[in-house]
Amino acid sequence: MGTVTEVLVPAGEGRAFVVPKGAVLEIVDVEGQQVADFISIFENDPKEWLSATHTRSTTLRLNLKVGDRLQTNWRHDIWEIVSDDVGMHDLITSMCDSRRYKIDYGVENHRSCRSNYVEALAPWGYEEWQIPDVINIFQNAPIRADRSYGNEIPTSRPGDKMVMRALLDGIIAAISACPQHLNPCNGFHPRPTLARLIA
Repeated sequence: MGTVTEVLVPAGEGRAFVVPKGAVLEIVDVEGQQVADFISIFENDPKEWLSATHTRSTTLRLNLKVGDRLQTNWRHDIWEIVSDDVGMHDLITSMCDSRRYKIDYGVENHRSCRSNYVEALAPWGYEEWQIPDVINIFQNAPIRADRSYGNEIPTSRPGDKMVMRALLDGIIAAISACPQHLNPCNGFHPRPTLARLIA
């Protein structure tokens, strides 16, 4: 086993860190029922990032499974799914932001995944407009027969994890332990997420 680095993402907050090529990233739902919004951009190239759109187009699915290769907006493979304890993730829903809390819930100054990323990526100089769409790990958004999709309590249990291998170098991985508590996506109670990097 290589060097192990753990980054605890507190409930409702975000963290970012660099991942070298070949490293394994474990995203662990510490207490269960918590969505981990996940993005990846490149340390030296803000024009390329992990793309939910291109990943959907390649896999032809709205979920992820072991063996899938996630793609960038330039159609490079960036991550490979190594193992998955949950089997329910979301490649559709946008991250929460202050505008949504104000418009949908009438709440001002609520933490959001977008503000979490702005804070976490500040050391690299990335601005809000550069933040790409997310992949929502552990989010339970089932597709219904009429092609609508749900927003339900995650099925993940304490300690469940998604494991990915980095296929490119210089990746900045950023995780938001989603702060949403006004709908079921985090079981109405945000919880922490653990990132374990094995390099």
